[in-house]
Amino acid sequence: MTPRKVHIFYLSLLTLSALSHFVRFEKSIEKPAARTPAAQVVDPRLIGHLEEVHVGENKDLHFYAKIDTGAESSSIHAENITPFKKLENGRSVLYVKFETVDENYKSRTFIRPVVKIGEVKSALGTSQRYFIREKIWIGSAFHYVNVNLADRSHLKRKFLVGKNILDEGYLINTALHTP
Repeated sequence: MTPRKVHIFYLSLLTLSALSHFVRFEKSIEKPAARTPAAQVVDPRLIGHLEEVHVGENKDLHFYAKIDTGAESSSIHAENITPFKKLENGRSVLYVKFETVDENYKSRTFIRPVVKIGEVKSALGTSQRYFIREKIWIGSAFHYVNVNLADRSHLKRKFLVGKNILDEGYLINTALHTP
């Protein structure tokens, strides 16, 4: 090495040594101590196995929803499901009227147009269900998705978040706990 290259080499080493006193190179991984809502987590797309969900344009209903990576579509508890047809612009449109109850025991009756009738597979077997289009809020993010109507009265969680919402970029951390 020429004296000039040796000099530059030693200056580089001296600079790196000086920088190491000012910059700490350590990797810290923090585990969340308690469950926080998705909107308050550093990455709002990080959710736990249960998540706070609101339904409707004005966040009308509140649920602690089960996150299910195996479910193709999201599902909401519905009772007294009554289909009927309504004439709109000279054509017959299928509607559905149903009742649901949220976490706060708030009961609501909805009337929504049916976007499709589809086959849904569950642990109880295969069944035909009505699908409606609904605005679903997770934290401050919202999604317009097709939600199927099912009698979930025998289940603890009245709303199930499926892949049609999870595919919007959500990551699931099962270490996050509900309140």
